[in-house]
Amino acid sequence: MSTTVKFTISDENYGDLCKRAAALKLSIQDYIRRELFEEYNTITPMEAVNKAMSNYSKGDTFTVPEIFGEAWDLPNGVAGQFGKKFYALVESEYSTKIRFTGNYNSKKHAIYEIL
Repeated sequence: MSTTVKFTISDENYGDLCKRAAALKLSIQDYIRRELFEEYNTITPMEAVNKAMSNYSKGDTFTVPEIFGEAWDLPNGVAGQFGKKFYALVESEYSTKIRFTGNYNSKKHAIYEIL
C-alpha cells in the first residue's frame, strides 16, 4: 500500500527543487524519495541509457529490466513510471542511438534496439 503526501513550499524552494532534480535527470518525486530514504532505489533513466549503450552493440535488442539484471527490483508501479521516463529520454535525446521497436516481450516490457 502507498500513501500520497502533499505539502506547500515557496516558489523559490520549488525552483531550487526543480533545478536539483533536473541536474540528476530525476523527476521531483524521485529526487525527494532519493533524498529522504536511504534505501530508495537510485537508478535513473540516464544510467539505463548509459548501461544500454555500453553493454549492447548495434542491432542488439533489450528491455529496460534486462539492462540491470538481478538489480532490477522496482515495484510494478514504480517500474512502469521508470519505463515511461526511459522512453521519454530516449525519444528526446537519444533517438539516433536507441529506438523503441514497437514490440513488447511476454512480460509486457518494451523492446528497444541499439542503432
